[in-house]
Amino acid sequence: MNLFLLFSIGLGTGLSGAMIPGPLFLYTCSQSLKRDMAVGLRIAFGHILIEILFVGFIFIGFRNFLSSELFIRIASVIGGVGLLGMGLILLKGAGQMTLSVKDGVEFDYGSLVGGAFFSIISPGFLIWWTTIGFSVIVKALLSGLAGLAMVALGHWLADLGWHWFVSYFVNKGKCYLKDSTYQGAIRLLGFSLLAMGGYFLL
Repeated sequence: MNLFLLFSIGLGTGLSGAMIPGPLFLYTCSQSLKRDMAVGLRIAFGHILIEILFVGFIFIGFRNFLSSELFIRIASVIGGVGLLGMGLILLKGAGQMTLSVKDGVEFDYGSLVGGAFFSIISPGFLIWWTTIGFSVIVKALLSGLAGLAMVALGHWLADLGWHWFVSYFVNKGKCYLKDSTYQGAIRLLGFSLLAMGGYFLL
C-alpha cells in the first residue's frame, strides 16, 4: 500500500481517537487554563507513551485480554474512582483558584504523567485501540515496518496537533476571563469529571 496513504490513514484514525470527548480532553482544558499554551504537547507525549506500551501489549498477544469484559470492567472501576477523586479536588479548590498566579489545583506529577494517567483510565482509549487501532496496525504491517512507521507518524502527529490546538486556544482565551468565570469553568470541569466517573462505574 502507498506510504502516503498509510500516513493519511494514521492521521485520520488518530484524529478519530484524539477527538473523543473524555478525561484526557477535560484534563487538557483544565491545564491550559492555568499553564502555558504548549501544555497540550506535553500531555500528548504522555498519551503517546501509553499508546506505545499498549501497542507492545497487543503485539505480544494481550489483545484478547485487553478487549475482554473483565479488563474493561476493571479499567472502568479504576478510572471511575480516579475521575471522581479528580472531580472532587477541582470542586473543592475552585473557589481559591485565580488566573493571576500559578497556584491552584493541579495534577501534582506533571503534564507528561497526567497525559499518560488520563489516557489509561479511559475505557474509550482501550476500546479504540483493541478495535480500530488493532485493525490499522495489521493493515500497516502488510507494507512492512515502513508502513507501520508511516501510520504511527500520522497517528502521533494527530495526537500532538489536536492537543496543542485545544491548549493553545483555551490558554489564549483565558485573557478574556475574570476569576469568577474561570472558577465557574473549573467547577464545570469538576462536575464533568464526576459525571464521567459515575458513568464509568455504572
